[in-house]
Amino acid sequence: MALKPFKVVCLGNVLVDILVKPVNQLPPVGGLSSVDHIEMAMGGCASNTAMALSRLGVSTSLWGKLGRDFFGEFALKELKKAGVKTSGVVLDSKAETSATVVLVNRKAQRSFLHSVAANDHIYIEELKLSRLSQFRHLHIGGYFLFSALDGKPMAKILGQARQKGLTTSMDTAWDLKGRWMKLLKPCLPYLDYFMPSEREVKMLLGYTNPVKAAKAFLKLGAGAVILKQGEKGSYFLNREGLEIKVPAYQAKVVDTTGAGDCFCAGFIKGLSLGWDIKKCLRLGNAAGACAVEALGATAGIHSLKQVSKFL
Repeated sequence: MALKPFKVVCLGNVLVDILVKPVNQLPPVGGLSSVDHIEMAMGGCASNTAMALSRLGVSTSLWGKLGRDFFGEFALKELKKAGVKTSGVVLDSKAETSATVVLVNRKAQRSFLHSVAANDHIYIEELKLSRLSQFRHLHIGGYFLFSALDGKPMAKILGQARQKGLTTSMDTAWDLKGRWMKLLKPCLPYLDYFMPSEREVKMLLGYTNPVKAAKAFLKLGAGAVILKQGEKGSYFLNREGLEIKVPAYQAKVVDTTGAGDCFCAGFIKGLSLGWDIKKCLRLGNAAGACAVEALGATAGIHSLKQVSKFL
């Protein structure tokens, strides 16, 4: 029997970014500072990955929550413009759309002011889990930033996806409540690919040594671990002992916002094409490189042909 088309569903945080650049220090209370650029753009790990995947040519749906407000209208417009299917996005008149003020300094380093808002009210009962069978892959974006699905509810979702034959991946974010490993452990046995950043690994385990960290997550049940190492590239290790290190591509860095989310999109796109893991990692690195060359999380991603120039 022929495989069904490679369709992806991204579940997780959806929000709007207010990008401010450059900000090297905040003005004093009551003071005023001048900046070169302020822009509103899409943000959120799940929505960033969904938009990048869609631009790379993958049929992608997004599940999450928005408020019925100006930011929510903006988000839906941008998602649809990118080709993302939004029927799984819940609109809640009682919640505000989540937003983040992203302060980018002259070295393209970022600081964040974040309102969790609607993302804190994504409930498992609102998700159309019966539709999972329509997809081939489930990606969780920004885990730790939608607390109603933390721990056992997320493990249940991932378990159902695996039962329906989907492959699964997870990208973590910063845990504002400091629970970290307690919430991750129930999910790891249901993950084919666990994809944290070095910064998150440090908080989860207390160290960043890639081999030691990957082995720790594998021992807890993950099928494979992909560590996103920024300018150092990416590191892969799976249960079979396959170990791959792929260096980052040289890029003119404007803004690193969304680079990790776009890496996930590039890697999953490689899976959709049936590529070997090393080539998938290279495409992930290429997507991350394209992302950092433009202001905004996904503004640097246009097409597979454009991203493939790095290959």
